Parts: sequence; structure tokens; C-alpha cells
Amino acid sequence: MSTGLLEIPRFCFSDLPEDLCRLVFELVAESDPETGRSCALVSKEVNAWIEPILYRTLIIQSEAQLESLRRIVEDTNQIDSSSTKSTDFFATYVKVVAIVTLRSDAANALSVLKACPNVEILVLWSNPNKLEAGGASPYGTLAKDLRDLRDFITSPKLSPRRISMFHHILTTSEVHFSHPIFQNVTHLELVRVDSKAGWETLRSLPCLTHVSAHCLSSLEGCGQWTREAMDLFPPTLRVFIVWFYPDLCFENTHAEFEGVKAIQDGDIDSRAVVAYMGSSLLSSWDLHPILRLYKDIIEDWIGCSVGKDFWTLAEEFIEERHRRRELQASLGSALLYFAN
Repeated sequence: MSTGLLEIPRFCFSDLPEDLCRLVFELVAESDPETGRSCALVSKEVNAWIEPILYRTLIIQSEAQLESLRRIVEDTNQIDSSSTKSTDFFATYVKVVAIVTLRSDAANALSVLKACPNVEILVLWSNPNKLEAGGASPYGTLAKDLRDLRDFITSPKLSPRRISMFHHILTTSEVHFSHPIFQNVTHLELVRVDSKAGWETLRSLPCLTHVSAHCLSSLEGCGQWTREAMDLFPPTLRVFIVWFYPDLCFENTHAEFEGVKAIQDGDIDSRAVVAYMGSSLLSSWDLHPILRLYKDIIEDWIGCSVGKDFWTLAEEFIEERHRRRELQASLGSALLYFAN
């Protein structure tokens, strides 16, 4: 038998049709961004295919990352730039921006946000220029940078559908939700809430269906606090999540037990639900139907949840609670009928 008949034709990746090659690289970038970044070095053509995918979601977890991204953004706008990105690259492809470093430079944050006007999900878990809740604003250049950032955030230049932000990024006089940036919001999360100042303007948001709040205080009287909050939401609201932290683990003897239980049982409002976030999960969580680690919350916001995100879990809990109440009411009616 001729040995030639046994030879296996040599296969080269370049033999594949271009559209199939592109699909392979795009799938790699989608499933494993780290490997995708390595693939981007294969050639300029491959880089052009997968860069839009790699930059679709920007997660910034340190000041150094934010500074680096600002340089990349500004480099694309230089006339003599060597960047592979077009001047409208970030505006075209970036859909999620999550700045989750506690400390950040307002000028860097502003530069990045200006480059991404079509962002659909915006997460601002940051303290620009070390602004403290209730504290004095910085002076000089830092004050101007912060003012510019606040002006941009409250302008019509951003229109995301989902927003999570530190409550005190805006000044006390600006904490209201009539700003253009909130007009298309469906999901709103407020972090480090120290009051409900300006919340009455939430009623004017036509698309708002989901709200969650992380509060700074110990939530003394949390049941009443939640009841008052529910009166400030528009009729479109379907879910309100009240988050608790590790130092607020309630036992039956805790002074706030009844208030938290009233929220969980739907006695305050059928749309309200309790959730817990921490670095580790509780061993006993009867009062916390939603349990999320810190990293889970980030993944939920950027759309990379392993399983259901916390919004979906809240919806399902509310629906199940409603069904349970209907069943209890039916059983009660049946027992009353037979008793008579």
C-alpha cells in the first residue's frame, strides 16, 4: 500500500474562511477576555475583530487602571496617534462602565465617561478626589475637577438604562432625580445612602421599575424607613431591595427584628424585599432571602452573573411570596367554610 494514501493533509488555521476565523476569535474573546487579549496580538486584523468585544465592558478596580484607561482614551483623539482605535471607538462599542475603586481621580473618571456617551450600564462605586459623605468638598483644582464631573453626570450626555452610584457623588443640593441622566433608567441602585433627600423626584421617572438601597446608618426603625421610601416611588416600580451588611445580622432578640421581618414578609409593601451583602455568607439567613458576595454584586451589574442576578432573585422571591399568601388565604377561606 502506498504511504501516500495514509498521509493526513496538513491543516493550517489560515485555510479557514475569513468569516469562520473571525467567529472563532470573537468567541474566544467573549468567553475568556484574558485569552482574547493574547489573541489580539496575533495580527492587526485579529485585533480589529476582537477589540470591540474586549472593550464592551470596562471594569476599573484601581486608580492605576483608571489612569491607564484615560491615557488610552486620550491617545485615540490625537492626530498623530499610533492607536489602532478610531476616534469614535469608545462611543461606538463601550456599553458598560464600572468604576469600582473606592478612591479615584475625578478628572480621570470624567475623561473616560466623556468617551463613552452610549453606555447602557453605569456603575460609580467611587469617591472622587476623596470626597466624604457629609464632608467638605476639596479646594482648587480638585474642586474644579469634581465640579466638572458632577456637571457631566447630571447632563443629558449620558442616558444609561441601569445606574448604581454612591449617593454623595452629587452634592446635597443636587441629590434629586430630575437630572437628564436618570430619565431612561429602569434599574437604580443607591449606595451609601444617608437620607432620602430628593427621593420625591423619583416619582417623575417614567421607566423606573427596580430600586435598591445600601444605607450608611444602622437602619434604626428600618420598617418605617422602608414604608416612607415606598411612598416616594412611581407606580411603575416592581422591586425595592433593602440591603444589610455583616454588622447588621438580626436575631429574634434584636430590636429591629420585627421591622426587618415585616419587610421580608411583605407587610410593609409587596414590592419590598431584604437582601444581604458581605465578604462571606451567613450560616443562618432566615431574614435574608437574597445573599450575595461583593464580587457577585459586581458580576450582577456588568451582566456576567453565574446564575441569576440579584434583581431576578428579588423578582422570584416577591412572586413566590405572593403565591404563598394567596394559598394561605385560600386555605383560610376553605377552613372557615367547613367550620361553618
